[in-house]
Amino acid sequence: MRPFHKIFTAAFLLSAAVLPDLARADEAPPAVKAFLANLERQTSVKPSYDALKADGGGNVTITNLTLSQQAAGESPAYSVKMAEVVFSGITEQGQSLYEVGKASFSNTTLEVIGKDFTFSAAIPQAAAEGWYIRALGANPTPVEELLATSSFARTMNSGKITLAAGGHTVSIDGVDTSWNGDPNTGAGTFNMKVSNIAIPEGAITPMDPAGMWKQLGYSGIGLDITSMADMKLTGERLGYTFNVGVTGRDIGSLSFGASLQDIPMDAYAALMKAQMEGKEPDYAALSPQLQNVVVNGATLRFEDASIVNKLLPLAAAAQGMDEKTLRASIPPMVQLTLVQFQNEAFTKQVVEAVTAFFNAPKSLTLAARPAGPLKISDLTTMDPNKPGEAISKLGLSVTAND
Repeated sequence: MRPFHKIFTAAFLLSAAVLPDLARADEAPPAVKAFLANLERQTSVKPSYDALKADGGGNVTITNLTLSQQAAGESPAYSVKMAEVVFSGITEQGQSLYEVGKASFSNTTLEVIGKDFTFSAAIPQAAAEGWYIRALGANPTPVEELLATSSFARTMNSGKITLAAGGHTVSIDGVDTSWNGDPNTGAGTFNMKVSNIAIPEGAITPMDPAGMWKQLGYSGIGLDITSMADMKLTGERLGYTFNVGVTGRDIGSLSFGASLQDIPMDAYAALMKAQMEGKEPDYAALSPQLQNVVVNGATLRFEDASIVNKLLPLAAAAQGMDEKTLRASIPPMVQLTLVQFQNEAFTKQVVEAVTAFFNAPKSLTLAARPAGPLKISDLTTMDPNKPGEAISKLGLSVTAND
């Protein structure tokens, strides 16, 4: 997975891609030099370009920017190209921090060539405003390295994106982000929306040879993805709240969110660094630092638009029963399953919620809301032989159609 992580870092973290070749770094302003160092550290690839023009007043134009790498072992070859990149209003903010007032990107393309596959992407236009770049000094702390390799922009938008692979084309109407935080710490609220990932019927067929999707009455798929992350910094500890949702247009949506506090900044930086590098975090090494992290709560929610009522008749037929019988049989099966968890009140609540949901499918929500502070260490020391007590401590609940 690491090679693909590098590829998509190069392609979609456009801030990191707008950089000159090391051999010509003297022509670039300090902010662009900082981009260069951050990009090379993230991808281990040195970018090049045909021309760079800087007017000395905070405006830079780069022509035919390219990032490319040959195939090596299992890693595919890839190339990212941008016909023109324009930075305007570059200003120094102090402490090796720079702001780009506006940036635009024209005709960005990505091509990936593996042993038995090819993938390409095209982004005709993209832009950003209020974009912060941090230079990284010698012997940086994990936090400083995280800030330098992260992208902080007040707004970013991609315009339409076209993806092609295996003879099929998928389009995305656009990617829009906003951020209202502090560039010195990264704290603040980040929102992202990926609008209408349009997957045609032909691209679904190889994954669904039995034609189940078509039997349900659907042809293609239109997906929207939203995410929110709010980070608060108190000294060297973080509070972090997030929610990620995927919506299938006219199908249904699934979202997951959680809220944590007292996260050590060094541990958070190590987790983010591993993610950016495409590595698995060393949880064993980080575990001692994470034991005092407090879990405020979490939610998992499904909202139905049409899929439940379309799926039930097919499921009933596959089991040789009618739909009414199947609906009636689900709550008792749930009750029988939950008996082993030794929490009668929770079992009763779940059965009532499931009954209401399958009678009139609208929404089903699983939530964890501890009555008091619950640390990671409390979770790891719960008695597996007493699941009912764990359910009570976690404050688990299931509700329907709310």
